[in-house]
Amino acid sequence: MLRNYFLAVVLLALAGCGGDSGPAQTADDTLNRNSPTDNNENGLQDPDAGMEEGAEMPALGEMRAGRSFETDQRDSDRDGIAGLDPIISDAPPTCARPGFNFDDGPDCTSAGTNTYYEESGDTWIDAQVFIPPHREGEQLPVILHSHGWGGSKKSELDELPDCENPQAYDCPIAEGGGLLAMFGQLDSLLSDLYRKGYIIVSFSQRGWGASEGDVMVMNSYHETRDAQAVIDWIARQASQGHLPIALDEAGDFTLGLMGGSYGGGFQLALAAIDERVDTIVPVGTWHSLEQAILPNGGVKGGWGNLLCLLSTGRPRHPFLANACGALTAPFIRQADILNPSGNLLEFVRQNGLSFFADLQLAEQPYLAGEKPFELRPVDAFLIQGTRDVLFNAQAAFDNYRYLRMAGGDVRLMTNQSGHMNPLANQVDGATSCGNVDMFDSIRRWLDVKLRGADEDVLEEIPRLCLSLDDDRGVILDAIPGESSSTDLQMNVDRAWRPFDIRIGNLRGPQKCEVVYEVPSDTTQVLAGIPRLRDFSVQGGIVGGGGAAYLGLCLQRGGQTLLIDDMLTTFAPQFRSFSELVGVGEVLKAGDKVGIMAFKAQEQMNFLTTATLGQVSELLLDTIVPGQGLEETLLGDVLDPLQSLLSAVNTNAYTVRGEIRLPIFAAEAASYRTGAEPPFSEQVDRFNQFPLQ
Repeated sequence: MLRNYFLAVVLLALAGCGGDSGPAQTADDTLNRNSPTDNNENGLQDPDAGMEEGAEMPALGEMRAGRSFETDQRDSDRDGIAGLDPIISDAPPTCARPGFNFDDGPDCTSAGTNTYYEESGDTWIDAQVFIPPHREGEQLPVILHSHGWGGSKKSELDELPDCENPQAYDCPIAEGGGLLAMFGQLDSLLSDLYRKGYIIVSFSQRGWGASEGDVMVMNSYHETRDAQAVIDWIARQASQGHLPIALDEAGDFTLGLMGGSYGGGFQLALAAIDERVDTIVPVGTWHSLEQAILPNGGVKGGWGNLLCLLSTGRPRHPFLANACGALTAPFIRQADILNPSGNLLEFVRQNGLSFFADLQLAEQPYLAGEKPFELRPVDAFLIQGTRDVLFNAQAAFDNYRYLRMAGGDVRLMTNQSGHMNPLANQVDGATSCGNVDMFDSIRRWLDVKLRGADEDVLEEIPRLCLSLDDDRGVILDAIPGESSSTDLQMNVDRAWRPFDIRIGNLRGPQKCEVVYEVPSDTTQVLAGIPRLRDFSVQGGIVGGGGAAYLGLCLQRGGQTLLIDDMLTTFAPQFRSFSELVGVGEVLKAGDKVGIMAFKAQEQMNFLTTATLGQVSELLLDTIVPGQGLEETLLGDVLDPLQSLLSAVNTNAYTVRGEIRLPIFAAEAASYRTGAEPPFSEQVDRFNQFPLQ
């Protein structure tokens, strides 16, 4: 019981992870003094652009004040607008596998059939609508936004700093601070988009805020169906004259999706199946939820504990609740031990863009009676943190590769922000990639995709920008390590280097085996996907419950560092090993790069010998003297606990195989810092290795 109290206190100190929507200040309805049609700077399309010659532009009337309202619930009329119906999803509040009676819900295995939705109860979804000041008769684009895990809809827009030209791409937004600052800044950007003339519709996912239903962790047949219900609702309100939106005969309108973390997760599946979505901007989200939380058959227990705490008290699907109960055991390292029945794995495999990739590979339909699923072209601007230890760069690489295959305009930038872990001594870094500014780029992207701005506005957003540190990034045309053919064209190092590491019960907590040394008088870049071959894990723990924890290490100046704080886990029985987590790093002459193996690590195991000292310090900083546990009591409890953990932490294993590192010369790419000229003024050195 006392251990669970320690866990709760520490995780509450980290609770910024879910507060993506946070408390906000009231938005000023006068934010948008200039109607978008009055200001054609930054390449915005002329009001009469695209009209036939001789056709008359509809006259715009007087300015209408901006307004905000929240949608109705079952027991309350909250919008105060006659004839405005609520948002109701036909996706069931929950469902059960055969043999499980969860609230008498429908059988989960029948998801995707017509009867699944026809025979189930409905789910009411909570949303907030922000309509900016606009001229009568003006038609505005829509941004559909959702929140991070543990949060809810945006109820009020943040107050913004002054900006001389509200239509500029570099208008300041809230600076943010502390853990997960990037996601708070992303939500503040909504205020700027409102000022520019976008309608903002922010909704709470099922189980969060005032939305009904059980939390299903962004299930493709539940949360995705809910989001479609929100789009349906927007279209109905436009047809009834409640929203200033241009609606065509098919009920389509100009629509973009935005949000970070959990609010990024809803975008990918929704865009994959709903052609009404014009573009998406998912920030810091996943490709495969299974791989994010249960990577390679292992368990990311530290983050699992945090996510479970942040959903405590919310209506969760029973599979999720059962998994959270099991995660309180400190040494569960394998998914098979966490969930021996396999129900949880089957449950999470429907939650992410990877589900649709699997459907396409198997030539299976998304809904019964349809043709086999094939991903439609989706215009997507993906943003991910290289040091994000929850949803890492590998997830963005996977999303990028699949979306690019479908033929849309897809661009990716990484930065030094994202989901940070203070128990690993992480601090938030820059949100830019070199001098590619994240928020400037989002504004440009949306203006082109949703407001008809000239395509040359996107010249400042490269196809692929990989962050190396807070100041530097590389511009590429392909992800290094993605394929042998592109690596050959980019002159990426293609050598396979062997490694053989044993982590024994008495051999210490970690080990770095060097496989490469940077030549003298050379600066290189390590960026992209490290590849594995002939790789195997042999577990030595009694009962077979161990797992390997691996990442890339850097030895420099007598210090050994885990590159980008990135590592992943491998369970011995999981056989699909081909990649380590993607990274980005500048390498100096004499640097040594290797494979780093851990016995235990704070990202993967919450209470370990590696984290107890940091847990103690964080607890002491968190508890107010005289109002919580005394320091002496805390020490009396934690000191013997640390000794106990040292005695029983017997995660011994051996890993061996070969690795190919994505290393290339710095001059082989556009290598730039914030001090260099803008991208459009540079000579792209990468052109010396053109891709076909």
